[in-house]
Amino acid sequence: MKRRIPLLLVLGCAPTLAPGEAAPLPPADADLQTANETLGDPHGGRFPYAQAVDGLPEQGALRATLQTNLGTITCTLDPAEAPLAVANFVGLARGVRPFRGEDGTWTKAPYYDGVPWHRAIEGQFVQTGRRGKLADGGFLLQDELHVGDDFGRAGVMAMAGVGETDTSSVQFFITTSEAKHLAGAHTILGRCDGEATLRKLEQAVLRDEAATLEHVEITRG
Repeated sequence: MKRRIPLLLVLGCAPTLAPGEAAPLPPADADLQTANETLGDPHGGRFPYAQAVDGLPEQGALRATLQTNLGTITCTLDPAEAPLAVANFVGLARGVRPFRGEDGTWTKAPYYDGVPWHRAIEGQFVQTGRRGKLADGGFLLQDELHVGDDFGRAGVMAMAGVGETDTSSVQFFITTSEAKHLAGAHTILGRCDGEATLRKLEQAVLRDEAATLEHVEITRG
């Protein structure tokens, strides 16, 4: 299947959003939403941002602290650019977004606790988010791509798919160097510090050594 490249038309200046404030959700893809509902996702692939951040401070930048067995990575999430993907990630990390497990049942739990970093390409990125043999969480996300998406540095956090439109779900990767060829193909969640830890994780995966995402802590302020 050829990848659909969205055409973005700028019709004036978009309103300036405060740090941590989410943009309105993009118009729903009816076919994708129906497919997600058929799979059993109660949210049809559109988990509400307000529900994802419920209980956090109302203002301030939204951050994810990724605790791994090889160090800590701190990421600033960008709901102004990717409200769907950020809501999904935050909801999964906090255990409020339901997902389908290997036994086929839907559950709520801190999704990323204890999952391995399972894939790496040397000098490009390291990837995590796969629980057991499942590649997704029982739903697929609508892509949120923008003109000017920039993978020109280490620490870009983005959704992982299977090379076709609207195939991301629960897996994400973080670049370990610039990877400009990825622009226009992956929804960007945010940007991260902790380059030394990212490189340790990348090398551990390449050597088939233990690399684990132990916990994701979501904060705001």
